[in-house]
Amino acid sequence: MQNQKEIKKLSRLFIGVVLALWLMVASVLAGLTEDVVTAAPIVNFDKYWAAVFLNIRTGIGSVIFSIVTQIGNWQLVIPALLIIVYFLVKKKLKKFIVPFLFTVISAEAIAFVGKLLVHRTRPFGGAITELDFSFPSGHATIAVAFYGYLAYLLIKTQKDKIKRPLILIGALGLILIIGYSRLYLGVHYVSDVLAGYLVGLLALIAGISLSEWLLLNPIKNKR
Repeated sequence: MQNQKEIKKLSRLFIGVVLALWLMVASVLAGLTEDVVTAAPIVNFDKYWAAVFLNIRTGIGSVIFSIVTQIGNWQLVIPALLIIVYFLVKKKLKKFIVPFLFTVISAEAIAFVGKLLVHRTRPFGGAITELDFSFPSGHATIAVAFYGYLAYLLIKTQKDKIKRPLILIGALGLILIIGYSRLYLGVHYVSDVLAGYLVGLLALIAGISLSEWLLLNPIKNKR
């Protein structure tokens, strides 16, 4: 009985902290979106850096980052997600499947709606052709949502504590280089990538929170 009370107390505290963090990220994303829509000074900042990347771009650099950016393509992420789900079933870690799917799907859904609502055209002179709208960056979104949750999953199941920070560093590096590849290739503005990171973070917070909630409430998880 006492144990159940402690779990409920921890759950309420957990919900409060997560909600506050989620609202803070959502507030920053809303402010950034408003600045882009209303052509605030950040738009000039975006154009300046788009011109910088256009000028520093080289042929070999474009080839390298065209390969790097594939890591954030849905054509790679979806099969990878299905493979991971298969292994989660095999390893009897089914409790992570729904939160993982929720994280990725909700992130992509928010990014898709955001593109339609903001309706922002892409920078001029991109090294590769993209047909959809620019804001927010779908690659940056999926980088945080997919690779962020994958890192959480690996850290959560990793017994060697020394490897845990290495996993986190590796995931952060991957997320950053995917975002940078979109800027280097000239298919996104800086604010597009930042907004994508924030959208992915919103979904990641929700997905990890759902996982932790299930771990705190094993009876509900069994159902």
